Amino acid sequence: VPGRDVVLALDPKLQRAAENALGDKKGAIVAEDPWSGEILAIASRPTFDLNALVSGDAAAIARYSADPNRPFFNRATFGQYPTGSSFKPITSAAALRNGVYKWGDRIDCPQRWTGYGEPWAQVNHEPVALGLMDLRTALARSCNTFFYEIGKRLNDRDPNILPNTAKSFGLGKATDIDFVLEAEGIVPSPDWKKQYFTSAADQVWNPGDATNLAIGQGYLLATPLQMANYASTLANDGMVWKPRLVIELRDRDGKSVKTYPKTQAGSALSIPTDLSLIRDGMHAVTTDLDGTVSSVFRTYATSTAGKSGTAESPAAGKVDAWFIGFASFEAPSIAIAAVLDEYTERPGVFGSVDSAIAVKAVLNAKFATP
Repeated sequence: VPGRDVVLALDPKLQRAAENALGDKKGAIVAEDPWSGEILAIASRPTFDLNALVSGDAAAIARYSADPNRPFFNRATFGQYPTGSSFKPITSAAALRNGVYKWGDRIDCPQRWTGYGEPWAQVNHEPVALGLMDLRTALARSCNTFFYEIGKRLNDRDPNILPNTAKSFGLGKATDIDFVLEAEGIVPSPDWKKQYFTSAADQVWNPGDATNLAIGQGYLLATPLQMANYASTLANDGMVWKPRLVIELRDRDGKSVKTYPKTQAGSALSIPTDLSLIRDGMHAVTTDLDGTVSSVFRTYATSTAGKSGTAESPAAGKVDAWFIGFASFEAPSIAIAAVLDEYTERPGVFGSVDSAIAVKAVLNAKFATP
């Protein structure tokens, strides 16, 4: 039976840039068109030589299989990682929609937060109190204690608000991308804990579950594909796409035999006005002097918006370092997510800065920036 040609959405320049940006680091990058869900780049590292499989090179296959860095593991679609602070735009959307925060309100950013009492005390990543700040500044500086307070307010209103908002942005469920196997990730909730755990004590939804979720920690897990799709949703005013890697199938004469049109999978629980305010905070992440990745993007020729995230990794002394974002800020044409898996941070530099540097390399290819 004659085979068919597959027309992919991938942009060769962006794909090459994503692969080169990761280099020999463990991690993944996914880039998406925020207005169609087309996958512009999808890279996972480390990788392997496909020729070894085609030729049946048993020695090479055995070597890859034994490699502790798991080159056969597709981190872009199967890697499930805590998102860290890259989740905070979702927390922001839930807070604005449900009225527990109104734009312009100022909330304290102490070094140590005790909103649920001393047994549930939690700290910020910065060693000193930063004082009162609004949501824009809290996103720019990624103040954990600000978002613990937001998480408490949401949880006190209804513990399902934040989990449901996260799911509406496409987390915690398969994206349904065609021809690709993927993990679903986890969005913890009171019902999820009851289903996942067997002991009564473990099934309880604790205050710490709510505040951890608010900053993208705890049981929350997401794939880079989901995170790129979520970044698209932030950029496009709330449309959640079914990601599209394959555009069409053609016969050997070049005739189209099947097309895969863009498909909206859902809508985020937010409104354009709120998302515009959140995008302004994400723009501050990359441009304000105190923005967590402003060292990477503040003087960049193309305007950007994004959110960093440095999450605790199960591997001792390492982190899962995220950056999600889109460009340009005014007219987004690319949304992107990058994660560095079990990453060893450089002294004095958050791992998310290096994720942002990887993203910048892809944006350079997109916008022809030297």
